[in-house]
This record gives sequence, C-alpha cells and structure tokens, in this order.
Amino acid sequence: MKVKAMIKQNNLLREQMTPFNRSFFEDMILAMRASSVDSVRAEELLLEAAELLLKGQAKGRNAKQIFGENPGDYFKDVMNSSPPRSPRSKLKNSLMISLSALTILFGVMGAAGLIMQWSGGPDEIFGQISIFTLIIVGIGSIVLIELIMKWMASLSEDDSPKPKAFDIKGLGLYVGIAIAAVFAGMFLDNLFPVIRIAPWVSLVLAVAGGLGLKLIFFKS
Repeated sequence: MKVKAMIKQNNLLREQMTPFNRSFFEDMILAMRASSVDSVRAEELLLEAAELLLKGQAKGRNAKQIFGENPGDYFKDVMNSSPPRSPRSKLKNSLMISLSALTILFGVMGAAGLIMQWSGGPDEIFGQISIFTLIIVGIGSIVLIELIMKWMASLSEDDSPKPKAFDIKGLGLYVGIAIAAVFAGMFLDNLFPVIRIAPWVSLVLAVAGGLGLKLIFFKS
C-alpha cells in the first residue's frame, strides 16, 4: 500500500476513535513522523497501532491502557533503532517547504494579476516582486512551519487539547524577530532589485513549481 493510501486509511480509523483516544493517537503520529523512521514503515506501524487501539476501544480500554502513559513510548524501540536523519533529508524537507511557499506566492500573484487585468483595475502591484521578498518568503516559510510543529507538539493530552504553560519569553522573542524582520524589509526591499513579471508568467511558474513538488517530493 502506498504512503498516501495508508495515511487516508489512518484518517478513516481515527474518525472511529473517542476524543481522548484520538488526541493520544495524534500525539503518537507526531512523534513517529518527526522521527527518523522510514516514511513507509512509519505509516505501516501507525496503521497497526490504530487498528490495535480500535480493538481495545471496543473492549472499553483507552489509549493509555493500551500503549502506556507516554504517546512516544510504544514506538520508542523502533525509533531508537532507526539511524538519525541525514542532513540531506533535513535539507530536502526545507527545500520542499520553500518551494511550496514560492509556488503559492506566484499562484496568488498570477491569479490576482489576471483578475485585475480583466476587471480593468491597476495590476502593477501584482506585476513586480523584489528579490528580497522571494528570500523572505522562502526562508520565513521554513521558520513558520517549525513554529507550528512545535506548537502542535506542545498540546496537552486531554480530550480538549490546550496549550501548556504560557511562555512569555518565547512570545517576546518571536515578536521581536517579527518586528525586526518588518523594519529590515522596509529598508532592504529598496536595496534589492525588483523583477517585473507578467501575471501569466507567474501562473506558469506556479504550475512549474507544483509539478516540481509532485515529481521530486511526492513520488509515493
């Protein structure tokens, strides 16, 4: 079974779980997919665990009684026995995120530019882009995804997940970085060259980016 098919089957099984079991199992998924276990093997193990959980649930048992107190404990031996991810793998994930963000950016610019042309409105704003903007979108998307993943991993294991203790220092750091990036953008944007690009060219680049994602990163 291909990875996509296994993920789809996994999602169907999760819908049959109680809220607590589903929340616990989703933490297991996060732990497994963040590990260095091969993606095909990881999805196979998650499917087996989902089926085991549903069998136990039918007998009145919850996820902690089946897998233990910690969501990551059940797969600990498998995850520890897997070799660490190579820098190339991490680089590949970063490239995938950046390419996805740039593909979306060009798609939005192309579609909005064509709509403005057809409606007779000004399309200059969608017909040019700074090199600095491309760099910020490419790098910023990676940082954003990392922050989202860390936030998801910080959710509690209750039926109604809630964030853990509020981290005011972390929030201050992120706000400071965001403000610095905004002011840096206002200054540096004028120092970098601006590329003029027709809306239909932006759409072509978006399609090319989508094909690249499909052929390079989503073969399975």
